[in-house]
Amino acid sequence: MKTITIEDKTAEELRTHLSKEKAPFKEIDNQFKKKYKTTLTQLERKIKTKGVPIKEHAIWEDSIEWRTAVEEAKKLTAILAELFTK
Repeated sequence: MKTITIEDKTAEELRTHLSKEKAPFKEIDNQFKKKYKTTLTQLERKIKTKGVPIKEHAIWEDSIEWRTAVEEAKKLTAILAELFTK
């Protein structure tokens, strides 16, 4: 891995930018936790074992949006950790 050096001001701007990018994904995660009163993992397990009733198809779509948001937030968290915890 190649190491680069950046100015403190640039580093802080990058940290701020990445944190702002992450915020909407965390908000989606929080909204769905509140809506379903469960975790994404538990909802996905329920969908897998019980299926989704035709009248409640939005649950499936929500789970996809929720999974995407969680994965994107994790990616940004990993980037921030890699860049700023060394």
